[in-house]
Amino acid sequence: MEDSEHLETNQPTYISPEPPNRRRFLIPVVAILAITVASLMAVKASFQKPKTHLTQPVDLNEGSQLPDLELVRMDGSKVTLSELKHKVMLINFWATWCEACLEEMPSLVQLRSQYASKGFEVLGINVDDNPVPAATQMAAKLSINFPLFSDKTGDLSAIFDLNSIPLTVIIDQNRKILMVEAGGRDWNSEDIQQLLGKWLGET
Repeated sequence: MEDSEHLETNQPTYISPEPPNRRRFLIPVVAILAITVASLMAVKASFQKPKTHLTQPVDLNEGSQLPDLELVRMDGSKVTLSELKHKVMLINFWATWCEACLEEMPSLVQLRSQYASKGFEVLGINVDDNPVPAATQMAAKLSINFPLFSDKTGDLSAIFDLNSIPLTVIIDQNRKILMVEAGGRDWNSEDIQQLLGKWLGET
């Protein structure tokens, strides 16, 4: 009996080697699966738009204060409102396909030329799907002399609850809202010049 147990415990175990064909088959399958998963993750990420820290539209009533919003220039660089050191800033949402936007644009150019040296600036927020080529060409055509920014992600449009354009919001250096105008108008008119003179502290 002891000899039988001794033989059972010391009997070598035979392990059949994995067929080489199976190993050659599994390696490329695993590699393909890894590449597929990585590709799917990359595609998913490309469709996820960047999220702003704001989840609700801002209050656009006169006297309210805008948050320190981040603006994206046409070259992709970014700047916040607080970094723009101007006494009064006119934020104008526009697009190259918007007739009312293009009609009022020359008056914005004129107003900016007249008051830029006194602390006034126009910030053009373009909402075209492809803003760089569209806005750049239109800027040259209309001799736009103020900085243009892109809202390709739609974040700013959501923050301002943009339903139609043009939309114009005028703020002071503390981002306090001085005026909100929905629709186009002559921005170089006498009444606007008087208001702008008062906001800029002219006597």
